[in-house]
Amino acid sequence: MILGIDPGSRVTGYGLLRMDGSRVLYERSGVIAPRATLPFSDRLIAVYDGLAALLEEARPDEVAVESAFVRKSPQAALQIGHVRGVILLVARQSGATIHEYTATEVKMAVVRQGAAAKQQVGFMVRRLLAGVGAIREDEADALAVALCHANRGPSRLHGMVAALSSRRRVAAAWKGLLSR
Repeated sequence: MILGIDPGSRVTGYGLLRMDGSRVLYERSGVIAPRATLPFSDRLIAVYDGLAALLEEARPDEVAVESAFVRKSPQAALQIGHVRGVILLVARQSGATIHEYTATEVKMAVVRQGAAAKQQVGFMVRRLLAGVGAIREDEADALAVALCHANRGPSRLHGMVAALSSRRRVAAAWKGLLSR
């Protein structure tokens, strides 16, 4: 199981994918959105608590997190850095392996264009994953991070090996059947 996370200082998106051989299957997605009126430190606690509960329930093997990229302001970059720190901490405490991808890597993996707009990412996520309906941008971004990891990370290799192993077993079974 892969948990993709799109860190945000107001809304943190998450998306869970499952590998079935070489196929990537959608499990679920959502957001952790603490009340905007909370002090920033309390929003960090809410992100920690929400992710800790999700990690405890879903028990993903791998967590893929988007690297910090902020055009807005130094303050926004600093806040996202704090959120990422909380995410990396809780993910590490869960025992999952952590992988990080830049926004450009994620967009290239999903849309095949590093400068793709958020709408394009959301569209491609819905096209690539059966069962994904109307979702928020933050969910789509988190699922895109998980898809990037599924297609580029160790999960991809594991899925390919499992699929190859399965094909070899089927071929061996057929060969044995035909030689009788």
